[in-house]
Amino acid sequence: MSRRVKLNQAPRSIAIPMLFDGPQPSHFGAASASAKPMQAGSFIGDTTQGGSCNAPEVSFNPHCNGTHTESISHVVDQLLAPHEVVIQPLMKALLVTLEPVTHVSMDSYQPAIEPGDKLLCKYQLTAVKNRLHRGVKALIIRTLPNAAAKLTHQYGQDIHPPFFSNEAMRWLVEETQVEHLLVDMPSVDRLHDDGMLSNHRLFWNIQPGDHQLNDLQFQHKTITEMIYVPNEIKDGEYLLNLQLPRMNLNAVPSNPMLYELTP
Repeated sequence: MSRRVKLNQAPRSIAIPMLFDGPQPSHFGAASASAKPMQAGSFIGDTTQGGSCNAPEVSFNPHCNGTHTESISHVVDQLLAPHEVVIQPLMKALLVTLEPVTHVSMDSYQPAIEPGDKLLCKYQLTAVKNRLHRGVKALIIRTLPNAAAKLTHQYGQDIHPPFFSNEAMRWLVEETQVEHLLVDMPSVDRLHDDGMLSNHRLFWNIQPGDHQLNDLQFQHKTITEMIYVPNEIKDGEYLLNLQLPRMNLNAVPSNPMLYELTP
C-alpha cells in the first residue's frame, strides 16, 4: 500500500526549544545555554539598553543543552559534520513508544548493568520488527513515562535516564535498515559508562578503543538525542525532515519535523 504526505496538516517539530532566558534541560553537568548582548566599543546589541538592534552572543553545548544530531565524529578523531552525512533530509520514519525496564535477565551492557538502571531491551525492538521494513530509514523512540518535564530535565545525580542494552543496539544494527536513530533520552548510553560509549560504537561499528575512521564503519548514520514527542502524536509512520545547520561540528542542534502520512 502506497502512502503520501498529508499536506493539509502542518508538520510537527519534535525538538526541544532552546530557551536561553527560561527553563531548559541539561546533561552530564553541563552549564546552561546562555545568551548576552554583543558589545563592540560603544555598540551594544540590545535595543532595551539603547542599542540600534538586537545582536546576542550565545553559548551552548550541542550534546547537553537540547535536541542535537551526532555524526560518527562524536567518537573518532576525524571530523565528519552531520550535514555532510544527511544528504537527503527527507526520509520515511517509524515512531514507536517503549517503556524502559529495570529487571533485565537476557540483555547486558558494557560496563555492567547496575541496580536501578532502566534499559530498552532487544525484545522490545523485535516486537516492532515487522514495521521496520526496508523503506523505513529512521526510527524514533518515545519512552514512558512521557511527561512534559522532559523539556527541562536536569539529567545527573537525581535523574538517571534510560539507555539501550547492547543486545538491543546490536539487533537494530544487524537486523534493520535504520540509518538514523532519534531518541528522547540524552544519550543511547548510560550517563556514567566509564567512557566506553558501547552503544554509540555498536551503532557506528567502531571497535572498542578505536578513534580512527575506516571504511568498515557506518559513517552514513546519525544519532539524534533529547527529542520530545508530545503524547498527541500517535505511533506510526511519518515523513521525517531532519533539519540540520551547516556547522562543522560532531554534533549540532537539530529540528526534526514530522509530516503525517496517509494511505
